[in-house]
Amino acid sequence: MSNLRRFREAAGLTQVGLAERAGVSRQLIGAVEAGRNLPRVDTAIALAAALDIEVSRLFAPEATAVDVVTGAVPRAGSVVLVGRVGDAVVTSPARVGPDGWDVADGLIGPDGLDPFESIPAGLVVAGCEPGLELLERILREHGMGGVAATASSAAAIEALVVGRVHAAVVHGTNVDERAASVEVALARFTMARWRVGLAASQDAPAGWVDRALSGREPVVQREDGAGVQRAFEARVRRAERVPGPRVASHFEAARRGVLTGMPAVTIEPAALAAGAFFHAIETHDAELWVDKRWIGDQVVGTALDVVSSRRFQRRLLAIGGYDLSGCGNRVA
Repeated sequence: MSNLRRFREAAGLTQVGLAERAGVSRQLIGAVEAGRNLPRVDTAIALAAALDIEVSRLFAPEATAVDVVTGAVPRAGSVVLVGRVGDAVVTSPARVGPDGWDVADGLIGPDGLDPFESIPAGLVVAGCEPGLELLERILREHGMGGVAATASSAAAIEALVVGRVHAAVVHGTNVDERAASVEVALARFTMARWRVGLAASQDAPAGWVDRALSGREPVVQREDGAGVQRAFEARVRRAERVPGPRVASHFEAARRGVLTGMPAVTIEPAALAAGAFFHAIETHDAELWVDKRWIGDQVVGTALDVVSSRRFQRRLLAIGGYDLSGCGNRVA
């Protein structure tokens, strides 16, 4: 049975409306949706064109949607962003901001993904650079899709290796070594350079840095595998696990630190955006790694153009804490 009904409803069309747009009869639309008719090639092409999708998507079985970062099937009832990487359908949780839901593409229903409308082609990227959400927003403003999934460098690399993303942002002091160990042919592009360290609220008492690095007081931290977490743990003067909550992103760490009064492991741009003090531990290079299979793909090319654009870079520079020398340039 085809996916015609799902795509028609996502496009907001009745059977009559689709029939008129494609130049076929309403009865044929009903027969195809009921699985009683397999249309001729020219009719299938007309239907796909009327829905602005590829013919293969119209009549091939839909892949099961999985989470970009974990690879798990999202929980029923989840509101998600949706993207495609080759034949894979991937999702990321829709973000919630102070004004409510941010952009969302679909709902996970009892029978799987239920898109709100047809999903345009767009870049799927994972990483812990907050600027990726800006990249996603600009791509969507230009009528493309875009999914920026928050993930540690380690998780982003794993998603790239198994094919759930087109690209990953990886940062650290040893990006060359990490790239050499990845079992995927990479095209590497400069993203940014920024400092990693500890953030604290503006009224933090004197000596807060030393207490945080003692390892005995609670610190808002990132997950294992995050570059900032590794930098922090290398400086802590204690072998035991440091107490404190773990959060999923640099900005969430900085914000949680400001709200709770605990020091937080984060990057300088996130600390500045949250209105926090910042103490640097080390400087990291951040790169955008693209699976070479996708070099030449329009969605990747457009995303690289955005990363190199004045609009994108000026927005990040306005936040502060970024060195964008060579941003968008290919390094390998």
